Amino acid sequence: MRNTFTKFVMAAAITLLPALTFAQPPGGGQGRGGDPAQMLDRQMTAMKEAVGLTDDQEKAIRPILMDQMKQQRELMANGPSDESREAMMKMQTAATAKIKKVLKEDQIEKFDKFQAERMNRRRGPGGPGGPPPPPPAN
Repeated sequence: MRNTFTKFVMAAAITLLPALTFAQPPGGGQGRGGDPAQMLDRQMTAMKEAVGLTDDQEKAIRPILMDQMKQQRELMANGPSDESREAMMKMQTAATAKIKKVLKEDQIEKFDKFQAERMNRRRGPGGPGGPPPPPPAN
């Protein structure tokens, strides 16, 4: 009996260990999304393509996003709470206002669309909680 249990434990360990190594977040456990600099680079690349940023605009927007990311990480260090979520929403609103000051009028519409698409991607189909239920069959 003991021999069978030992074999079972070994088989389970061999099977589950590789899965645990893939459970690490990207960037070697540095939190959601990995390295902040890489996250910012990806965001700037996507924004530049979607909005059509000039190099000067990118140079002006990058510090705004970097500061926002730093403040959000500091807030989340103590864990999520209603207060931290509210503060993050205020930060997001302030950062968006600063970014829009850098953009031209035609870029603001593209930026709004870019942000809406990013929010929809985070929420997934149907918003939080998954896709909407199928319509009732008649």
